Amino acid sequence: MQQDEMTADIVVVGGGMVGVSSAIALKDRGRDVVLCDPGEARARTSYGNAGVVSRGSIFPMSSPGLWGKLPAYLRNADPGLRLRHLHLLRVMPWAAHFLASARTSAWRRAADALAPLTNAAYPEHRRLADRAGVPHLLRECGWVKLYRTEEAFAGASLEREILTHHGVPFEILDGAGVQALEPALIRPFARAMLLPETGAVGDPGGLVEASERLFAGLGGRSLRTTVTRLEPAADGWHVVHPGGRLRARQVVLATGAAANELARPLGYRFAFAAERGYHRHYALHPGSPALTRPIYDTGAASILSPMGEGRVRVLSGVEVADRHAPPDYGQIEAAAREAAGTVRLGQPLDNRPWLGSRPSTPDGLPVIGPAPRHPGLIFAFGHGHIGLSTGPITGQLVADLATGRTPAVPVAPFAPGRLLGWPRL
Repeated sequence: MQQDEMTADIVVVGGGMVGVSSAIALKDRGRDVVLCDPGEARARTSYGNAGVVSRGSIFPMSSPGLWGKLPAYLRNADPGLRLRHLHLLRVMPWAAHFLASARTSAWRRAADALAPLTNAAYPEHRRLADRAGVPHLLRECGWVKLYRTEEAFAGASLEREILTHHGVPFEILDGAGVQALEPALIRPFARAMLLPETGAVGDPGGLVEASERLFAGLGGRSLRTTVTRLEPAADGWHVVHPGGRLRARQVVLATGAAANELARPLGYRFAFAAERGYHRHYALHPGSPALTRPIYDTGAASILSPMGEGRVRVLSGVEVADRHAPPDYGQIEAAAREAAGTVRLGQPLDNRPWLGSRPSTPDGLPVIGPAPRHPGLIFAFGHGHIGLSTGPITGQLVADLATGRTPAVPVAPFAPGRLLGWPRL
């Protein structure tokens, strides 16, 4: 059969963790599925993730503390955020909505919506890793948020209150407890919060690739291509790509930060932006104890995550810029300098840092649900920093929606129409 004559029950566009998990879940429901993705592993945002799968990942980036940090953010004086000022006009409408969400009430509502999703994240990841034949890539080891001062720890009291409200367990450690937990740390920390019900993925890109192999083993078909257009048709959808088109009854759009490029021609203009992030791998210094779990140094706004084989992945804060802008390695270089004062880093193991774009919504909630005006089109994007973490459970929700079942997790807070109701961009 020629590519331009391919047909399927459903086409999933996007091969990151959300897309491939959706494709697997749909195959499990007996659907004939084609997964469309260019196949560039390093280009997927899932590849560059910190690998944290935590019940506690219920907080949007737009927090009540944002207003106090805004002057430093605008000057690029805070490591958590770097602005490419030449690109601000392109993201200004999103930024206005983002700032409007920086309220305690909005933060609580977002946590209420995300908690059922993150509660289901680890069990689905465990099931997927086992089925994909890579159980060793996922460990339930917890992760740690580190505070350099007592003042910084006190400033996170609202976060701890909300975690307690949602039954997310955590332990508070003093400086000695931090050192005993992670002997690899050489920087003194005043306090730490350990979230024990957290998994760590030792190779996020490898997990996605193993999941692709599982999909193929289930009889799923993959097309290595970039989808250029989605066209409604009398019998469903035409999915257009450079080699032709596919015909399908349903389509899942799971292209992350690129989703607007395919949604806009259909009349959907989401309040949406790309949060860019960088990482680089380093060896630990010979003789240094191993880092046993991901750690978040709140003072540097960066994460250090062990990635197996003696590697540590150093991840930067957020860069707000056009998705296609050339890289600026200043932020990751600063993060690496701070990391070298936290653990004994050896030489970098990459020729250059990795750069990816996280799909960011103003309220910090993903977009999961049917397109309001186009039957047979399901949106599944906008997961921000938790796309890898919640990808497998999102795949189950997509399969529920596509097959007419009641979703296992409430999806009303993630409805696409909520973002279309923002002032038009």
